[in-house]
Amino acid sequence: MIFVLFCGLFVGSHAMTVNTDTNALPFPWDKIRLPETVKPQHYDLLIHPNLTSLTFTGVVQILIEVEQDTRAIILHSKNLQISKAQLLGSRHPQDLQTSEFEAYEQIALFSDGFTFEKGNHVVHLEFYANLSDSFHGFYKGRYTTNSGEVRMMASTQFEPTHARAAFPCFDEPAFKANFTIRVRRESRHISISNMPKLRTVEMADGLLEDQFDTTVKMSTYLVAFIISDLQSISKKSQHGVEISVYTVPEKISQAEYALNTAVTLLDFYDDYFDIPYPLPKHDLAAIPDFQSGAMENWGLSTYRESGLLFDPEKSSSSDKLGITKVIAHELAHQWFGNLVTMQWWNDLWLNEGFAKFMEYVSVNITHPELQVDDYFLEKCFTAMSVDSLTSSHPISTPVENPAEISEMFDDVSYRKGACILNMLRDFLTPEAFKYGIIHYLKTHSYQNTVNAHLWESLTNICTSDELDSGRLKLDGFCSKSRAESPASKWFMEDSVDVQAIMDTWTLQEGFPLITVEVKGQEVTLKQDTSSFLWQVPLTYITSHSSAVQRFLLKSEKDVLYLPKKVDWIKFNVDLRGYYIVHYKSGGWDALINQLQQNHSVFSSNDRASLIHDIFQLVSIEKIPLDKALNLSLYLSKESEIMPVTQGFNELVPLYKLMEKRNMEELENQLKGHLVKLFKTLIDRQSWSDDGSVSERMLRNYLLLFACIRRYPSCISTATRLFQQWKESDGKMWLPTDVSLVVYTEGARTDEGWDFLLEKYKRSVSPSEKWIIKAALSYSPLAHKLQWLLERTIEGEIIKTQDLPSLVISVSKNPKGFKLAWDFLKTSLLAVETPIDHAPLGKSYKTQVIFQLEKKKNGEIFF
Repeated sequence: MIFVLFCGLFVGSHAMTVNTDTNALPFPWDKIRLPETVKPQHYDLLIHPNLTSLTFTGVVQILIEVEQDTRAIILHSKNLQISKAQLLGSRHPQDLQTSEFEAYEQIALFSDGFTFEKGNHVVHLEFYANLSDSFHGFYKGRYTTNSGEVRMMASTQFEPTHARAAFPCFDEPAFKANFTIRVRRESRHISISNMPKLRTVEMADGLLEDQFDTTVKMSTYLVAFIISDLQSISKKSQHGVEISVYTVPEKISQAEYALNTAVTLLDFYDDYFDIPYPLPKHDLAAIPDFQSGAMENWGLSTYRESGLLFDPEKSSSSDKLGITKVIAHELAHQWFGNLVTMQWWNDLWLNEGFAKFMEYVSVNITHPELQVDDYFLEKCFTAMSVDSLTSSHPISTPVENPAEISEMFDDVSYRKGACILNMLRDFLTPEAFKYGIIHYLKTHSYQNTVNAHLWESLTNICTSDELDSGRLKLDGFCSKSRAESPASKWFMEDSVDVQAIMDTWTLQEGFPLITVEVKGQEVTLKQDTSSFLWQVPLTYITSHSSAVQRFLLKSEKDVLYLPKKVDWIKFNVDLRGYYIVHYKSGGWDALINQLQQNHSVFSSNDRASLIHDIFQLVSIEKIPLDKALNLSLYLSKESEIMPVTQGFNELVPLYKLMEKRNMEELENQLKGHLVKLFKTLIDRQSWSDDGSVSERMLRNYLLLFACIRRYPSCISTATRLFQQWKESDGKMWLPTDVSLVVYTEGARTDEGWDFLLEKYKRSVSPSEKWIIKAALSYSPLAHKLQWLLERTIEGEIIKTQDLPSLVISVSKNPKGFKLAWDFLKTSLLAVETPIDHAPLGKSYKTQVIFQLEKKKNGEIFF
């Protein structure tokens, strides 16, 4: 590390000196954001990893545009040793000096007495570093073959601020540039990157150099390269894009579903957005060591193996739904995030909220058999549970440093973002919303945006230039006759200000509680809030009409009038809005009465939202618990997945609370009540893979509950199946949708637990490994749970990337929550090593603690 005294250096037009620490020399820039007067145009990057020494070297030449004279170039670099820095010119290269400000992960390039004049320049940097031990930057990974051979690989994860750990760069999303990438490797490996490989050149030392085509203009966090022995299968989309799925050789047979799904979804997005996918290829790579769920690198998306690989013999219907949604999410990013990128990380939701929302739009159309609509509102319930905490934040929140940026990757950005987009789509109508999005993407392609750009596109739909040509016709949407329709108030430009509405949802945290009071034909609406005011697109149905009615509540209090008196009124139809509702003056009693008489009057999503809302009102003391429990009694007649699982989500935590407070008698009464409540539905379940996806997922949920609650018929069937499976040495086929139930019953004994662990070690199916790991963590054997936690730290048997989910799972086990807490304190909270130097660094602490604090995360241990 070289420190040089900067006496009166200028960056842009400002003289600045920053002391990096008490012993350091001044640094010429004092802001965590880079100067805007120097911008990269093109990177020529050479990367050479050594998978024996686990190090890498690199060379980067950056074409930069200097907008005003400056004495120093400031860019990002983290944990890189710069061995040479030069300014390339028409004559001779000019050596540059470097200085590093570690706290801001920045370096300065300069030369005494030299000024970088306005115009274009090329800087040349040579560097080296260790492959990261974490799951960020350019990091090492490994997997073990069936024969026991350990094989190494190197891959990248740059979002949000880790490209700077792989090569010196302008590592902010607004600094888009083109990248020409070359990778040197041994002949036993392959390399892949964002773009297709143009050629492979043999070097003098026997190494091979893969040279890739130049990328489109994009942000640094989307750059990717992988060096490994992965194998692939390929297929072309209807539009000629080469789609390939990469995985370790022994799992290549599990790649076909992902390949076909990716082709279908990419074709869908091409048509839906009316913008062709701009690259000639897209690779999907299953990475054995991968902390995130998946990453949308342009042209090379990366996944956990369990998020991409599907084994027809081992994977469940839940696995298929999850894999499809993850692929849909990452491919949506190729437009939302990659083609059009947020200006800065405060608007991360423009990437993630959109991709999460598009999961449901795309999968609903391309894979209707997966019934994805059944699961959207659960995302909104989860978002609300986090958004109701004092630790919540607005969707769009000022952030500066990498730690703050990382905290934006949460349920508020992803799930709340998706839910308010769904509300806006319903508000504008799906047709208008779609064309507004197309206008947004076409207007801002290869650029960066802020919230206002989106609202502007959605407000000015009917004046969009794109509507005048080609197939972008609104089919009368913008016509005079359509504007005079009864619903015109929802989208007429002169009466709807999209930005004014949506700013109330993106610039303040939380969500409104709408209090409804009906007196005759008069309905009084009130936003019950002490600090914030929203513009709320209300929807409702009544006992006299199932037609959805609408009302935009702009003020704290308003009144709407019904054409006739009604027995009941239900707001937030199908949970299309992001708010909860309190019905005063007998309103709840009328709804409860209707549920008990004929619950099918309401859709399954409406029934789930009623369950959700009434229990939230109990938690804030608006309603007594007995009224909520009275509503839940109708569940004895329920058969749809969302109301049933929401009933569990609200009722199970009640007895979990009693478990922890040693209220054994009351706890057992409530557990017995729940078994009785769902007994009829449990008894109807078969131990098979028959039925729709939702029916199969509900079957797994109910049978797992029944066995853990020691329901005799469930125990006997699960025990018998496990014994038969064990006697066959795991060769007997089990229905995939009940295998978790069978394994969980088997894990109750030491012998069964040990047998499952051996099968876990030998399995090459990520889906099967996940199910077995879950069953092991559900065991009542405390010594086994402790062993499981300790082994995950070592990362040999169970990968360290699974640690956060494992701690969560054990913490939900009544025999394990204290173990998980003690483990968290002794093994995780004690770790102070930076993430780049320890696999159990700060990102794991953040992830584990965050998930433990969440009220619900879609998984209840019974």
